[in-house]
Amino acid sequence: MLPDNNIESLYSDLEALRVAVETEDYELAEQLMHSHDRHLREYVHSQGVRAPLPALQGLLKLQQALMADMLVRRDIAAARLRAGRQSIRAARAYHQAESLA
Repeated sequence: MLPDNNIESLYSDLEALRVAVETEDYELAEQLMHSHDRHLREYVHSQGVRAPLPALQGLLKLQQALMADMLVRRDIAAARLRAGRQSIRAARAYHQAESLA
């Protein structure tokens, strides 16, 4: 369990997660995400209403920025997959047309 006043480690968790996502280490990112979730729940449970609101708001802002970055990365990957499928379909159509000639 985190020490009662250790919100800094929650920020460190998110920074490590950001680096894992940026380096495309998705296995590590998944582990870090689950670990961060557990740490955050433990922190909130241990602190209750004593949790410093500004620090939690900053943590939430950082989480939202990370999620936005992850969504952009997902959309880019999806666009690349669509383009790849379209390219494969075009190559097949060209091959089929060539075989008919």
